[in-house]
Amino acid sequence: MATYAVNLRLEKVTEQHAEILYSYISDPRLYEYLEDQIPTLMEVKQKFKFAALEKSPDNDTMVWLKWVATTPQHQHVGAVEIGIFDDHYAEIGFMTFVGFQNRGYAPVYCSLAIAEAQRRFSFWALHASVNEQNLASRKVVEKLGFELHLVNRNAEFIKGKPSDEFIYGLTF
Repeated sequence: MATYAVNLRLEKVTEQHAEILYSYISDPRLYEYLEDQIPTLMEVKQKFKFAALEKSPDNDTMVWLKWVATTPQHQHVGAVEIGIFDDHYAEIGFMTFVGFQNRGYAPVYCSLAIAEAQRRFSFWALHASVNEQNLASRKVVEKLGFELHLVNRNAEFIKGKPSDEFIYGLTF
């Protein structure tokens, strides 16, 4: 894998990002290891509307931070989100858009998001849930210093088959 010097910035997601990012977010290749279905544009708009308010659409006790990672040339390379729960526990999720994968972007934009979330909020642990087959995401969280804490056997149903979920943790 090639190594690239990466200079990225994070943009807080707004409802207007939905139209801009939908062609990236709706690429079926991004859902290879996810139980989620490809969202509709209206679903993305609704989620981004909540994200802009830093509120979860389905959990009143969670602060939801979401950004799009952008290059100096204004290319959108991925998205990252951190949900912070009232017990000072947080979860991270990310996706690197097809065409920008395997270039070293994810660890950079995830690090930026973690730093921004820590600057604004107090949480003692950050968790990441990764499908066992998603080697690229597993490498990213491990590069960020996360450690494997738990394997939930047959917790997910991917491509019609049961699959394990790996729970990684990073303690501050």
